[in-house]
Amino acid sequence: MNVDDLRWQWSNHGGVPPRLVDETLERGGLGALVEATRVREDWFCVAGAVRGLCAAGEFGQAWAVVEPFTATGWQPAVRTGADVLWRWGRVDQALELARPAGPQEHAFETWRDYAEMLVRAGQLDDAIGVLGPHLRDPRALDALVEMTAGLGCDERVLELLAPIAADFRRDPEQDDLRALWAVLPAQARVLERAGRTDQAIQLLGADVAARRYGVLNTVEFYAELLARCGRIEELGNLADTHRHSAVHPYVRALESLGRTEEAEAYLRGLIAAGLPGWYERAC
Repeated sequence: MNVDDLRWQWSNHGGVPPRLVDETLERGGLGALVEATRVREDWFCVAGAVRGLCAAGEFGQAWAVVEPFTATGWQPAVRTGADVLWRWGRVDQALELARPAGPQEHAFETWRDYAEMLVRAGQLDDAIGVLGPHLRDPRALDALVEMTAGLGCDERVLELLAPIAADFRRDPEQDDLRALWAVLPAQARVLERAGRTDQAIQLLGADVAARRYGVLNTVEFYAELLARCGRIEELGNLADTHRHSAVHPYVRALESLGRTEEAEAYLRGLIAAGLPGWYERAC
């Protein structure tokens, strides 16, 4: 089995197109897809056949289809195979398959997938431990925040994020720290869901005021946070200074409160001041 060919199929939608696979499943052609996996090494046929077989509760057959592909170590196949095993009730085998065997071409993906499988298996502490050493990668920050939502471990997650956020705030222009801007909204997300909203607003407000945001995504997150918390006056002030990131959340917040005329007047004021943007079409 040629891993390079599988990668090419994945990147270019080569072989049987995913759309055709979906249509085949919708028309009851699961058997044809399963048969196709026996005669050709087409990943999208395999993925479609596995999806259909799992939906039918045929986990053993789904595993038989995907197992030869997992043996290559190619991560999309490993991820799919581990999911089949977990759904089949073979949790230990799923964890063993998902566990990174050593240096990987896409190391983050392997560790993220393994951590997600640990969470599904109820091994939350182990999952957090797996991601902990990789948190200087913004993708790992997002993965940690996403996979721990609602699991009662917000304080532990905040402990992991705090030193990284402190490093970025201390010197956001340092070359090896610039990519860590994502830790600021990540920290605020966890503070908010932990019920510490005022602290989240205070921290992000200080970051925006000091221009410690790397890219405008942080300002957008801050605007949405203010809107969710009903801090309309602060959101209006933010919209005045960061129009591209905060005007839309501000206007939506006003409309949600029934203050439609105020929202329209605000937009017309921007246009009258010669500050064109998307809002010209909203009036």
